Amino acid sequence: MSSANHEQNNQKKLINQDHRISALKKQMSYYKEITETIREPFIILRKDLTVVTANLAFYQKFKVKKRDTEGKQIYDLGDNQWDAPELKELLENILPDHRILNNYAVTHNFPLLGTKTILLNARQVDSKQLILLAMEDVTAQWKLKIDSAKLTENLTKQRDQLQGLNDAKDEFISLASHQLRTPATVVKQYVGMLSHGFAGALTKEQLDMLGVAYRNNERQLEIIEDLLRVAKVDAGKVYLDKVPFDVVAMIETAVDGQSILFQNRGQVVIFNKPATKMIAMIDPKLMLMVLENILDNAGKYSDNDTSITITVDQNETDTMISFIDNGVGIRESDQKKLFKKFSRIDNPLSVSVKGTGLGLYWAKKVLDLHEGSIQVTSGLRAGSTFKIITPTASTFSQ
Repeated sequence: MSSANHEQNNQKKLINQDHRISALKKQMSYYKEITETIREPFIILRKDLTVVTANLAFYQKFKVKKRDTEGKQIYDLGDNQWDAPELKELLENILPDHRILNNYAVTHNFPLLGTKTILLNARQVDSKQLILLAMEDVTAQWKLKIDSAKLTENLTKQRDQLQGLNDAKDEFISLASHQLRTPATVVKQYVGMLSHGFAGALTKEQLDMLGVAYRNNERQLEIIEDLLRVAKVDAGKVYLDKVPFDVVAMIETAVDGQSILFQNRGQVVIFNKPATKMIAMIDPKLMLMVLENILDNAGKYSDNDTSITITVDQNETDTMISFIDNGVGIRESDQKKLFKKFSRIDNPLSVSVKGTGLGLYWAKKVLDLHEGSIQVTSGLRAGSTFKIITPTASTFSQ
């Protein structure tokens, strides 16, 4: 009886074993079907790192054959081309402690392929008896990433070098301008004293010569002041003292300050003065200098006996001041250069009009600090309109 029971138990074991083998075969068949649908190289390993199967993409990519792959250790495939330290580290040391591992990069010199960077994604299944290993060749992307990083690093270095040179240049201009202003101011004082007879009476010819010296010295002082203003704003050392201020009164001040210059040229300034005050949040001193700069340019680059019109408008957010002249105008291609440092536009009056090419650059910088802007509409021989836009006082009081 016991012999019969033993025989029966053996038969049950054999049946169960057959069932397990059948289930495993079905499972492996299922895995193989899945692997063949994957476009990237894919391989299934046993726990001992021998190959169960791989997909067609793996065979094609790494130039190996199925008969030389299945049942072999992964390190032995294709003339040991997978015998890579990074792969060993992944499969033998890292993966056993992690059921899933994503985006593990391995850069290796494959004898049949050359140096490649492969992105590995590994997963342990069936209670860690099998390892699914997906691969993606990211060599091109990796190289692009490295090249991009190197390019960024080089550009950053070049930018820093250029910034250093620019800072040194600004510092030099500032220092040189300070050093030049003192002797030029002294020259102005002594020329003035000589002209007023402090050293005795002078002939007309001598006075004329002193007049030339005085005017040229004044010109030099203007250039020095322009350089100092620009150096200061470029260095971030211009700080606004903004208060609510009536721009209508400011425009009148700017016009009155240059009235003699306009009279000498036979030019007329027409200010379409509004009936009420228009309050903007501005630094009065700096904004007045901006208005004077724009107005001065409008007169210089207009023919004699012409008119310049000033308008001002305001809404809840912006205050807009426009200077409209009938001057030589500006080509569209030149308008982008207007607000660049040391920019001088070629036009019929550019030879006779002296300037440093810094005024509009400085004016725009000041308006930027005000969170405002400056716009130009012009055409050659069609006159120009410069519009200044700055925040209305109510914008800041809310």
